[in-house]
Amino acid sequence: MSTPIATIAVTGATGFIGTHLVRALRRDGAHVKALTRKAPHMPDDDLPGTLTWVPGHLENETALRELVAGVDGVIHLAGAIKALGRNDFFEHNVNGTRRLAAAAASQPEPPRFIHVSSLAAREPRLSNYGLSKREAEKALKPFRDRMSISIVRPPAVYGPGDRETLRLFQMAARGFALVPPGPEARLSLIHVEDVVSALLNLLPWRDDPGEPLEIDDGHPQGHDWDGVIAAVSEAVQRTPKIIPLPAPALYLAGGIGTLTALITQKPTVLSWDKVPEMLHCDWVARGGGVPGWTPAWDIARGFKNTANWAISQGLLKSYS
Repeated sequence: MSTPIATIAVTGATGFIGTHLVRALRRDGAHVKALTRKAPHMPDDDLPGTLTWVPGHLENETALRELVAGVDGVIHLAGAIKALGRNDFFEHNVNGTRRLAAAAASQPEPPRFIHVSSLAAREPRLSNYGLSKREAEKALKPFRDRMSISIVRPPAVYGPGDRETLRLFQMAARGFALVPPGPEARLSLIHVEDVVSALLNLLPWRDDPGEPLEIDDGHPQGHDWDGVIAAVSEAVQRTPKIIPLPAPALYLAGGIGTLTALITQKPTVLSWDKVPEMLHCDWVARGGGVPGWTPAWDIARGFKNTANWAISQGLLKSYS
């Protein structure tokens, strides 16, 4: 969907979802202002919209004011998915969101503001990450009287460029698939291009319902792990052996990850704190998504698209 909003500020523009979002905005002719610690080298292209890098980060209030100055909309994607502890999660996800919203709300004409949260925010008791995402959502409440705010909670996002779900494809290509235990576990998924299309549909909104919007691929009741692995198997043309990992094994791996992170001071996604999220049996999106928006990618076509990208990048062996 094309948007009449002309100038959009984006955080997290160099990340997995962010790169897809920036290209889509520019295809629509938008001028994008993107926050970055270091501007990446971008190949020349013929997209009609423009891209301006704003040096800085979410702790730099001066950079945030420059980022949001004169924009029509803000899409906040940046955040920490791994950290050394609760305080680091809160600094990036909660305080960073609060600073950005304050900068946007202080503009003479405050912009439309979209905060991309996570389905993990629905279960803040499970992890420090989930708690920080829920608190980031709460941090936006004081600014609702100054600007129109929407909160979007995607589930697991996959697609070209994602290195997290890539591991599942690589395992399956080798003939096995490690999955969390529990046959009752169900999860929602969404292709990155559908996340982007949902965000573009939200940009022109002004009367937001106020509740977080949970989006997915439109599959009723989400997916079970057998269905996910079947789709992976079809995408890589190999039937892997499914190996459920017992909870003690996950906690052992998470404990090793946490200890290693503390020693090296380099955070990892698989930590002791992350295991309760992995063991939770209900990660199904609820609430109907974004009114007027319909996802375009089902799991079969989306996984095939992802596998083809990985093969083209030399990250996955060709099955042809």
